[in-house]
Amino acid sequence: MSKTMGLVPAIRPVDEAAREAALARQAQLLKPPGSLGRLEEVAVWVAGVTGRERPVPRTRVVIAAADHGVVAEGVSAFPQEVTGQMLGAFGAGFAAITVLAAHAGADVVLVDAGVIDPPEGVAGVDVALPAPSRNLAVEPALADDEVRSAVRAGRAIAARAAADGIDLVIAGEMGIGNTTPAACLTAALCGLPADAVVGRGTGVDDEGLRRKRAVIERALDRHVDAADGDPLELLRRLGGGELAVLCGLALGAGEHGLGLICDGVIATAAIAVATELAPELGGRLLAGHRSVEPAHEHLLSRLGLRPLVELDLRLGEGSGAATALLLVQAACALHDGMATFAEAGVSG
Repeated sequence: MSKTMGLVPAIRPVDEAAREAALARQAQLLKPPGSLGRLEEVAVWVAGVTGRERPVPRTRVVIAAADHGVVAEGVSAFPQEVTGQMLGAFGAGFAAITVLAAHAGADVVLVDAGVIDPPEGVAGVDVALPAPSRNLAVEPALADDEVRSAVRAGRAIAARAAADGIDLVIAGEMGIGNTTPAACLTAALCGLPADAVVGRGTGVDDEGLRRKRAVIERALDRHVDAADGDPLELLRRLGGGELAVLCGLALGAGEHGLGLICDGVIATAAIAVATELAPELGGRLLAGHRSVEPAHEHLLSRLGLRPLVELDLRLGEGSGAATALLLVQAACALHDGMATFAEAGVSG
């Protein structure tokens, strides 16, 4: 019996009729064909994932936070208590992602996916995962029941978004040390060595970077062969609470017909695992940006996604995807609000 039986849902296909109708409308709008570049492509993508020719999408940012046992290996420039403190900042509304979400009119859901010291009453969803996850340099990060529970929780969050009338979701995260599991997953999925995926994360110095590379090498040696190519097992061994929740969120987005705007390296690593489990998910993905973390380029290439913006961002939280959301909204406003040649009485 497959380990993923009952865990991976059927993915709702993109609405081709809505896409074709949106393409036809773009051909009639008051502009030379293709002159709005990728804004045209984005509007058509939103039409396809929403099933509406002229969509005005509603968006929700889901921020999953977790602590990681691998921090004990000295892979982060920040102490572990920052995860819970940042979760509090999200709840107060003055972190980068919450400012951007408010500016874009997107709502925010906070998820405790295994935070050591979460602020009381801040997270809207508590996944009841170990805090921190286990040290992936010496043992699997999560137990089998834990990773499955986290994936189901992510699917449930997507189901709630769909029930609330949400069209697009942004997968955001917070977790001191989480660029290390993201790099490990990237290397495992893409068949790359540690050198190709390791980055400075929160800003480790040269010695910290060498230490981080060595930890990733140890983790890959310990876990990749043991996972035997099973994406869920790779996630269990090399991931963490927030990565597993965001993998489930991506699967749930496909299950319930939502579009998903990818953020940086951590969120994209989780989404890449989801596409290994459900390849049909690809049509519902949009790359918000390209991070300066080296692993992100490899993940985007594997997913076949071209980033909408490149601003040298490396914050995470969903901030790059939320910045791209402003362009998604502009694309939809142009698509819906512009006149056609016939409506404007202009010769086409």
